[in-house]
Amino acid sequence: MSLSARTFVFSFRPSRPLIAAVLSIGLLVCSGLNAQQNDRSRAAVQDPADNPVNSQPQNQMQILAVVNGQQITRQQVANECLKRFGEEVLQSIISKQLVFRECQRRGIAITNKEVNDELIDRAKKFGMSAERYIDLICSKRNITEDRLKSDIIWHEMALRRLAAGQIEVTQQEIQERLDFEYGPKVQIREIVLNSKESADEIHRSATASPDQFGELAKQYSANPNSQAVKGLLPPIAMHSGDPELEKTIFAMQPGQISSVIQVADDQFIIIKCERIFPATEISDAQIALIQEKIVEQVSESKLATAATNLFKQLQDTVKIVNVLNDPEMAQKMPGVAALVDDVQIRTLFLAEECIARSGRDVLEAEISRSVLLQSLKQNNLQVTQEDISLEVQRAAESFGYKNADGSVDVQAWLTFVTKGDSKKIDFYVSDEVWPTVAMKKLVEGHVQVTDDDLQKGFEANFGPRVECLAIVFSDQRQALKVWKMASANLSEEYFGKLANQYSVEPASQGNFGQVPPIQKHGGRAELEAEAFALKPGELSKVVQVGEHYIILLCQGHTTPTVTDFAAVKEHLHRDILEKKLRIAMADEYEKMQQNSQIDNFLAGTSQSGKTEKMAAAQNDPNAQDNSQDRRR
Repeated sequence: MSLSARTFVFSFRPSRPLIAAVLSIGLLVCSGLNAQQNDRSRAAVQDPADNPVNSQPQNQMQILAVVNGQQITRQQVANECLKRFGEEVLQSIISKQLVFRECQRRGIAITNKEVNDELIDRAKKFGMSAERYIDLICSKRNITEDRLKSDIIWHEMALRRLAAGQIEVTQQEIQERLDFEYGPKVQIREIVLNSKESADEIHRSATASPDQFGELAKQYSANPNSQAVKGLLPPIAMHSGDPELEKTIFAMQPGQISSVIQVADDQFIIIKCERIFPATEISDAQIALIQEKIVEQVSESKLATAATNLFKQLQDTVKIVNVLNDPEMAQKMPGVAALVDDVQIRTLFLAEECIARSGRDVLEAEISRSVLLQSLKQNNLQVTQEDISLEVQRAAESFGYKNADGSVDVQAWLTFVTKGDSKKIDFYVSDEVWPTVAMKKLVEGHVQVTDDDLQKGFEANFGPRVECLAIVFSDQRQALKVWKMASANLSEEYFGKLANQYSVEPASQGNFGQVPPIQKHGGRAELEAEAFALKPGELSKVVQVGEHYIILLCQGHTTPTVTDFAAVKEHLHRDILEKKLRIAMADEYEKMQQNSQIDNFLAGTSQSGKTEKMAAAQNDPNAQDNSQDRRR
């Protein structure tokens, strides 16, 4: 269960740095755009000879937001956009230019009518009108119709035609996908071990007592995900993984245990076949539609690979000079981001493209940063480099990044969070670490860990748990109906079949009701109280949890393995403090936002702060509070 701003869960798990949407900038290029860029973007696709990359934007808003009287300029947002997304957007622009040139060379032309027809065809597949489909896609991706047609549909159609010979789908590929989606499936339990010796020993125990396979998996398996459910995995389809391993699995019969199988240098698994699900019957009327869908899916997958190969080939046919990341070239060619043969891509154009795609998200982050900086100043607080270093170290330690001597391996953590790109360390610090530290500075004096917190944390993480089978419903009537069925036959096998048939939650449905053991103080008080009141073999009442309804069949209670509170008290204190800090940080940030006067001209929204609302109330006690975001 996730930790929300209002829910305190006493699970002892490492906590990531604060990555709340209001405090961070996503590292993915979003597809949002400014409508003022549409004509230039369309020209960039349709006629590179006209070279829109040299066009200068006219009459642009230079002030994009005002936060409590402090301005955020277009240049400020452009700089942040370029730093984060410049390279990726530049590659997109270059790719678009290369695709258009190749279309010209091969005499491939895609008309506006063909683009519109493509949209109509796509809409029909979803039973929609073209207008409704366009509105839906544009709303979902936060783009305009022009950008949808010129940047997405045209580009996909052009790539498909250029790579037509490489995306043909064979009958074998169609059959393999049919087998994967509609063929037989096998459900297994697994025990994963890290040495051949231990695997051989556990294998002897498993074959001597096959009924204890699940308990052995729970006790010895090195895979924590399947270990929690006694080694049970969701049903496995054909052509979904390692062919040799699948060959072994699909040759087994229910109750059969495999030999020890080596899957890596230091990883060995033992498998027990639990169930075999027959292939789904497909009528002749359905097969044609299914095959058509499969061809489309496989084609799209092949198109992505073909496009990558095509770009590599096209790049070899032109001279591309990336000026953006070359300081020496940038000095020689100011204002130029790249050269494609003799065509310049201007930095100003690139910056506007970045704003068009990601400006709203970047601006929101700059607004959040301004709110934080203003709050720090008001409270005479500041974030130091030492604070930053300590937070990075805390994050690395909480995720278990340590050297052989037990010291925290900060460098390995930074490599992980930046995916090996050292240039992104600054972004990680500014977008995640700095906001986290700033918020902690603002709330840390108001957060304490009580003895009651520590006791509940100990019970949650090291106390007994209830092993149950569970069925999750979205409808109360259905839950009551199945509860009556289950109460008439309290066997685990029957309950598991009901879970497989009726549960709306994928894990419990696929695992025949098997779920991880239920702990205390995990954030679902009523469900926990019901579970801990059950005895083995007893059926719970129907318990409502949020919008869902759950029934449990108790299998037993676990015995705690850690009983020394003092030995884990320090770890619990640190973990609970971090969780409580984050709840306080989220609450405090929400208050800061509500109390701020924010005008976002790029999004077209305005929010009155607390000061303005109080002044308005004094001038007009009967005035309506209309300080919610409103479109200008």
